[in-house]
Amino acid sequence: MTAVVVLGMYRSGTSALTRALGLLGSSLGPDAALGKFWESRATRGPSARILAAFGGGWDSPPVLPDNWVDAAAVRAVRPAAESALAGFGPGPAFTWKDPRTCLTLPFWLDLLDEPPVIVFSHRHPVEVAASQAKRLDLGTAHSFALWERYNADALNFAQGLRTVCIEYARLLAEPVPTMRALVDTLDGWGVKLPGAPETTDMELSPSRRHHHTDDDAGFDHPLATESQRELFELMREIDGPHDALTLPRPISAPDPVSVELLDLARRAYRAEVDARQTKAELERRNESGRRLLRAGYDLAKVRARDLTHRRSTPPQ
Repeated sequence: MTAVVVLGMYRSGTSALTRALGLLGSSLGPDAALGKFWESRATRGPSARILAAFGGGWDSPPVLPDNWVDAAAVRAVRPAAESALAGFGPGPAFTWKDPRTCLTLPFWLDLLDEPPVIVFSHRHPVEVAASQAKRLDLGTAHSFALWERYNADALNFAQGLRTVCIEYARLLAEPVPTMRALVDTLDGWGVKLPGAPETTDMELSPSRRHHHTDDDAGFDHPLATESQRELFELMREIDGPHDALTLPRPISAPDPVSVELLDLARRAYRAEVDARQTKAELERRNESGRRLLRAGYDLAKVRARDLTHRRSTPPQ
């Protein structure tokens, strides 16, 4: 089976694309293992563990060092990841999405029997930020920095792979022709899905898009950095299929302000982890103290009963 890996920033249409591919016949794995947004919990776990091993989380992604795939903490995750991939079962293809895969794709490439197909979903960063603010209370500049990191990593790691880039707004505005083009492209690459977009309810409609910008507008938000605007334009340029993704120009390094924002998020993440660990240790110690008190109380009761018995028993 060929892996069809859906990449993209959170709130960028990865769930909708994954659901549509599943309805067209790609395996999403056991139903019991699917989360509410059609992600495989089994494949989500390893990527989360990798980010945590380097001191970050999904909203505070760490800077991964050179050769991070070979680090001991990453090797320890391999058995769970291999088990997750084996759980998708038979079919012409299997699909998973977890936005963290944008950051950890090299790890998964080492585990797959053949190079995957990448379906990259992208959305206007102002819409992503609006959705993040409503659902997760993230600030706009923080959302823009995450949008840049996830999309830049996804595109850099996908270079050389069969890749289809799809804009979320177009997917919802024109679901049948957009998915027909995707199915035909996959078919040309030897990945044949049994379903037909024209006769399948793919659960795609404009009503899923709760935050709107002008589809022809650029990215001129006052909090946007130059590197983010450049990345936005690049993604528009490469929309569509690529037999081997090649970027027309290198992706610029992020602005120092964005770097500092994500560094602050990582510090907050580590402080939260430390606080949870400290709380757990205090609870463990408190429970140990309670157990000792209960043991001492029980021992005192036994001794009191023994003393009472001796006093009430006449000498022989």
